[in-house]
Amino acid sequence: MDNGNKKGNRLIIYHIIFWIFYIVYESSYLIAFSHVNTSIFEYCYYYILNICLFYWHFNTLNRGLLKSRSRYLFIGISIVMEMIVVLIFKGIWDYFALRKTVSTQQLFGQLKFFVGLDFYRNLYYLFMSSVIWSAINFESLRKKTIEASLMQALAEKGKSDLQYQYAKAQNAFLKQQINPHLLFNTLNTIYSAVYVNAPNESEAVLLLSEIMRYSYEEPDAEGMVALETELCQLKNLIRLNSYRFGNNVQLDYRINGDPANHRIIPLVLITLTENMFKHGDLRLEPRSVEITISEIGNLTFVAKNVPKISGKNEPTTSVGLINTRLRLDYAYNENYQLDVKHTDELFSLELTINLAYERSNI
Repeated sequence: MDNGNKKGNRLIIYHIIFWIFYIVYESSYLIAFSHVNTSIFEYCYYYILNICLFYWHFNTLNRGLLKSRSRYLFIGISIVMEMIVVLIFKGIWDYFALRKTVSTQQLFGQLKFFVGLDFYRNLYYLFMSSVIWSAINFESLRKKTIEASLMQALAEKGKSDLQYQYAKAQNAFLKQQINPHLLFNTLNTIYSAVYVNAPNESEAVLLLSEIMRYSYEEPDAEGMVALETELCQLKNLIRLNSYRFGNNVQLDYRINGDPANHRIIPLVLITLTENMFKHGDLRLEPRSVEITISEIGNLTFVAKNVPKISGKNEPTTSVGLINTRLRLDYAYNENYQLDVKHTDELFSLELTINLAYERSNI
């Protein structure tokens, strides 16, 4: 009993240390780069709500997915309730805070803006809670599924084909994994709920759903997708990120040439553009993405932005860029070129791909 109490106390301490480091890091970042001036009491109020949402959602996943039979309807309804309850508490605070600083005519518009920011913040903590829950419980779910499959195989008589039993066990395991459709159905539910009161802000949920659905889709037998599809989702990514900055940051995005009848390995252009949002200071110019497709099938992707202030200039050590190079090496061999230049004033990236290469080698 004492060991159990010690283990529980130790776990609580780890959680407290994690949240302290996380809050200090995020607050320092906001103060340093966004110049946010917020009272300590207001920080505490919002972080308490965010942390409560994190653990509420974590408990919802435990109750809905760790049972003998998963309850997807319960999870969907619970997620909507989590969002609504936390938004109400944040909205009440926003209302009383804004009433002191803006006129009555401006109150509704400002309140709508801040509730939209609160909504995106809630989505972030739901996503973070889901990822951590999946990482913690994946192994136990995998073992539980395999054990159930083996017990079923042993109970069956007259079926001695080991390969057949193995195939059934694998099929049962796949069925008991968290279904991506759960995520998409939940996002659709959230979209419908938000659209009633904030139709403009609800577009962000729709864009997020489309991008995530695209990331789950399987490419063709050669590992390729239509270039037009990649460019469509790239446009969605740019639009989604504009919501993060309150539409104050707009990339100079241009496409020259016809992408029809061309294919490309998925998520390459999206990863390179996301790298700009992650590491660039998009409040400053240049902040441009230009894509050119020639008639003979050469694609050129050029991105330029001002880098955020950091201690070291090591752009090529970025995990995203390293993985992108590996994928390009595998798919295009020597039929591509990726050049990265990084100074304190400018980060520029140019990718050239011979899209006709994969067609000539099928």
